[in-house]
Amino acid sequence: MNVELEYLKHCDLQEYKFLLDDALGTDVSLACMQAKYQEDHPYLKTVVAKKDLEMIGTITFALIDTFTGTGDPKIEFSNFAVATAARGTETAMLLMNFVVDYAHENGYQSIVVNCGINAERAHRFYEKMGFVRVEAARFVLGV
Repeated sequence: MNVELEYLKHCDLQEYKFLLDDALGTDVSLACMQAKYQEDHPYLKTVVAKKDLEMIGTITFALIDTFTGTGDPKIEFSNFAVATAARGTETAMLLMNFVVDYAHENGYQSIVVNCGINAERAHRFYEKMGFVRVEAARFVLGV
């Protein structure tokens, strides 16, 4: 499988929206994405996987560098998605390995993901990649 990875470009946002809608079952607002997306963001990176110029996967990761010494520099990822037709291929592993390599090359100590409690397929994938499940309480405040 000849898959190429590259950083998301503003001109690819419509195709990116279709990928997220397909893979995650969402209906993301293209106008909102276009208004908020920033190429070369210093702390937020989005990588896409393309096969024959078609976008088939993506992962977004945030670089979290604390300055107090109370937490290690870490990466947290989200919007990890593979198109329905590309599932079961090496696409997810290529995207995850990109983030792991980025972490090693740039001095990050850990990679974190929040995942739905019932997303067993995702859980198995993360464990296969070496992630360890930790018990945590998650709190959200809508404002």
